[in-house]
Amino acid sequence: MMRLLNWLVLFCCVAGFAHAETGGQVLTFGITPQQSPTEVAKLWGPICQYLSKRTGYQVQFKTAKDLHAFWTETDEGAFDLVYINPLRYVNAHAKSGYNAFARDGEAPLVLIIVAHKDGPARLEDLQGKKLAVPHLMALAAQIPQAYLHGKGIEVGLAAVNSHDSVYRTVEKGLYPAGASNLRIFGTLDPAVQAQFRVLWKSEPLPPFAFAAHPRVSPKVVERIQHALLKMDGNPEGRAYLAALNVKAIVAAKNSDYDILQRMKLKQE
Repeated sequence: MMRLLNWLVLFCCVAGFAHAETGGQVLTFGITPQQSPTEVAKLWGPICQYLSKRTGYQVQFKTAKDLHAFWTETDEGAFDLVYINPLRYVNAHAKSGYNAFARDGEAPLVLIIVAHKDGPARLEDLQGKKLAVPHLMALAAQIPQAYLHGKGIEVGLAAVNSHDSVYRTVEKGLYPAGASNLRIFGTLDPAVQAQFRVLWKSEPLPPFAFAAHPRVSPKVVERIQHALLKMDGNPEGRAYLAALNVKAIVAAKNSDYDILQRMKLKQE
């Protein structure tokens, strides 16, 4: 009985300490809606629960109805923590002070142009056509279009709201090709992947950033970071990472994303 009481006292102390560090508030974790909100919740909801269990904080999954809404909320500092594409991270850092603390450890962000397996076989076949993209200001829109323009291939852009929609619309023949990223492509069912051919891959870019709003205390950020960095060290964490097509998460800093500042891409 005494041992049980001691454990209860210890648990209450730890829980109280964590509660005090977060100011008694839930930590909202905003996840970029690269896919449908339902799919994003299926992938990231368990990770938020995992982080809650490992840190003692209440990490609450959040997303938005589409990319534009998510970027607007992030620029306004709506989330305590975010998982965000590198270009939008640069913007969020400048506007709301978000600071990167972790990133994908092995795989850089690689953008791709895909066509249906029975569709265009060369980039030149896209001349004068429209490219399905998740959002007009997304990296998956700007960089592929800029690359094609540099090769003398002029294409229009059709915003379809998510990476999932890019693949669906191309598969249905609504657009001859679409732009996405290699990590999302890797999460598709192999039977779905088989419906596409990859026409182009970009040079590697810094991966998506895990970042914290400045209102979150450094001790809280450190504990969240530690839990993320240790995910590949246990079966449960590895399973969640595998679902994201990520092998490991490593520490990050703001300077990791300087290359995006130098590229001077549109963000509005």
